[in-house]
Amino acid sequence: MSQQRSPKGKVTICIVNTYDKLKWHDIHSRNIARAAPLCYYTGFDLCLFDFPFKEDYKEFLLKEVKENTSIGDGGKYIEELIKHGKIISTDDPNKLKGVFISTTSKPEKNCDLDTIVRNIREGDDSVIFIGLGRRGLPREIRKMTTCHLDITGEGISLETCTAIGFIIGRIYEKIYL
Repeated sequence: MSQQRSPKGKVTICIVNTYDKLKWHDIHSRNIARAAPLCYYTGFDLCLFDFPFKEDYKEFLLKEVKENTSIGDGGKYIEELIKHGKIISTDDPNKLKGVFISTTSKPEKNCDLDTIVRNIREGDDSVIFIGLGRRGLPREIRKMTTCHLDITGEGISLETCTAIGFIIGRIYEKIYL
């Protein structure tokens, strides 16, 4: 195994809600519960963008995930991310810091994973936007990003949870292994 290399930059996985902006759905809980252990394991931050939180999102997430899913060890990893300040919720991209990167199977501003990882290692903070829902990322998100990453390199569209796991795994693997 390669010697572990600690990146100088921070990675934020930003899940963008493209479902209902006013009402909470089970799909929200399940996807967050699936992403949380991966972010916890990798040390990446988790951002929830445009989610319909009506109250303190941290308390709501803990309650919602514990009561309504069996994913992510009953909210343990969400709790850990909260405890370590590694989860945020926003609907304002100006509150996010770093190079904005869209994930898509149809890139318009192509970039490659090796370049992204090299920049993270050298100190660039990166915000990786992943669309939650069958429509993918909204056009306004894609327009504000510096580049578009096709994680498969072959234009293969992935289901959201598959994409979240594959994107996080590939970035982590490239940074550390």
